[in-house]
Amino acid sequence: MDTALSIFAKAISPFFYPTMSGQRIYWLYLMSAGIIAAGAYLYGRTLKGQNGAESAGWREFMGFLLPRDVFLHRSAIVDYKYFVINAFGLALIVSPILLGAPAVADLTKSALAPLAGADGWGLAPGAGDHLGYTLVMIIAMDGAVFLAHFLQHKVPALWEFHKVHHSAEVLTPITVYRMHPVDDILTGFISALVLGVVDGIFRTIYAASPTTVLLFNLNLFLFLFYLAGYNLRHSHIWVSYPQAVSHFLISPAQHQIHHSSDPKHFDKNIGFIFAIWDGFAGTLYVPKNREILTFGLDGDEHQAFDSVWQLYARPFRVVFAKYLPPKRSQT
Repeated sequence: MDTALSIFAKAISPFFYPTMSGQRIYWLYLMSAGIIAAGAYLYGRTLKGQNGAESAGWREFMGFLLPRDVFLHRSAIVDYKYFVINAFGLALIVSPILLGAPAVADLTKSALAPLAGADGWGLAPGAGDHLGYTLVMIIAMDGAVFLAHFLQHKVPALWEFHKVHHSAEVLTPITVYRMHPVDDILTGFISALVLGVVDGIFRTIYAASPTTVLLFNLNLFLFLFYLAGYNLRHSHIWVSYPQAVSHFLISPAQHQIHHSSDPKHFDKNIGFIFAIWDGFAGTLYVPKNREILTFGLDGDEHQAFDSVWQLYARPFRVVFAKYLPPKRSQT
């Protein structure tokens, strides 16, 4: 009975994501994105010589924020279906992988024990140590996500699975969940490994490891990142940062460029939060002005990902056909 209830809870959990602060479509993150979008809307009217809020109607703003041609696009409809089905699978497959981070931390601490002793160096964490630990862990997480994402773009077989995400022809906040399970497994594995090693080092240095500073039950810095217009990354609304900031943090506009079907944008702005990884890898693209973007894959390949079944099955078919040697005929 408990197992059945657990499976049922996982099956219906996607419908409650807007109430969960750990999910990227939490209501507060969506609301903050809407507020920032309103600012972008009024700023755009000002640039056009219009009278800002005085002449801006609610209907006009809602057409800007939630255009029918985006949110009712056939690609978006596939996203909505895939979101419900895939979220259930991820809860059963990917979540257990992420639970491996504590085990990696234990192994790391054991490996370092000859250098630091069984009780580590015995430092006592203070308030600053907890905040520093929280920052280091978000940097480690971001680096791990960048590494996984970089591999998904540069390793041909992995790219076939990552095409699922890039096949979206329009971007909505739900598009963030348009990820093939192979993508999520790879990201989860690398994140667990990196975070486990970093956490193990902290456990070695301190007698009692510092704890993560939480806000709304989420890493403080990750919460602030989600709150700062995260959901505009997968949208039609252009919000860019000043040039100097864009070399440090990935703006919503930079991530939209990452989804562009223009060859000059391919493999650019791979980072999640920090742009420094792209700077090191030579994949950073900072726009000087607003760019008109078309989303999807090169040519018309994105049209092959026109159903939930194709999102799951096509990458496997392509990888098997391209990269697995054919069976030799027996004579």
